[in-house]
Amino acid sequence: MLNSQDLVAVTEALVPQLAADAGRVEREGVERATLDRLAAGGLYGIQGPASAGGGEASGATYRRVAELLAGADANTWLVWFQHHPVVRMLAASDNTDLQRWLPDLCAGRARARVAFSHLRSEVPTITARADGDGWRLSGRQPWCTGWGLIDLLLVGAVTEDDQVMLALVPAADGGGLRPTEELSLAAMNGTHTVALELDGLAVGPADVVLMAPRPEWTAGDAMRAANVQPSAVGIALAALEALGPRAPEQAALLGGVLAELRARAYELSDQPPTAEDTAERLSLTARILRLGVEITSTLVVSLGGSALAMSAPAQRWAREATFHLVFAQTASLRTAVLATASGAGAGGTGQRP
Repeated sequence: MLNSQDLVAVTEALVPQLAADAGRVEREGVERATLDRLAAGGLYGIQGPASAGGGEASGATYRRVAELLAGADANTWLVWFQHHPVVRMLAASDNTDLQRWLPDLCAGRARARVAFSHLRSEVPTITARADGDGWRLSGRQPWCTGWGLIDLLLVGAVTEDDQVMLALVPAADGGGLRPTEELSLAAMNGTHTVALELDGLAVGPADVVLMAPRPEWTAGDAMRAANVQPSAVGIALAALEALGPRAPEQAALLGGVLAELRARAYELSDQPPTAEDTAERLSLTARILRLGVEITSTLVVSLGGSALAMSAPAQRWAREATFHLVFAQTASLRTAVLATASGAGAGGTGQRP
């Protein structure tokens, strides 16, 4: 099991090649061989339990690894990122039988992703109908990243009695689960993202990772989602590094604001979320997301027309920063980002005097 310093060092060693390939990966798609290199470095088990071969890395270590991966190649980061909530939820699940998957997941021999973004909608789009002692899932999950590169899906649904169900199912076409063609995306186009159509997908009690009242689950999810994604910071940091030689004054100003917001956001991320501090978490996240757009846009300005080439990292970072404005978006986060529309900027930390 690698320690925190080793995990960061492994990631730093991967960064040059990831960055060199990032433009091609966006066009042609994330490759299994790249994910294999991440797995060989221990990065698939970074947050897994030591008993299953995981690294049990600190929040600070995980955030730094995510920053480095996203800044180098955000398409690869996103496919990698989607694996870790499954590991964490299986480790915490009352259904201990499903924990048999943890050694393979931590080693990267099996790879997984979550498929429950629709649960954040006012009307979730996948329902679970009782069928004997199990359920049948039907509906549409609009986003599923990494199709063809993953083995397991953690699918979310809402039952007839308004419970949120999370169930672990094979990531395979058939048996009531069908992927669409890959979606054409303005950002993260190399992530092999599809939508999923469910038509009577069978789920048994042995497949259930979590069952919780929907209001309770929604409240907890909103508090967790209020924390900033370190990937958004990583993209901004990569763009700042490129901006420094071209516009040092602007880079210093923007970098100072980002450092201030990052430090406080990460301080809060290391504390259990509460209803009382959610507003501050949301505000920090919203301001970092807006600042990421400003930093990447400033880099584009500094480069001029050359930044519009599809091979230019600057325009890729700009689109990836825009992606983060809506990534894992809850209603409260959307409101917080919209509230920064006339207040964020390099001249301060996004607050009106």
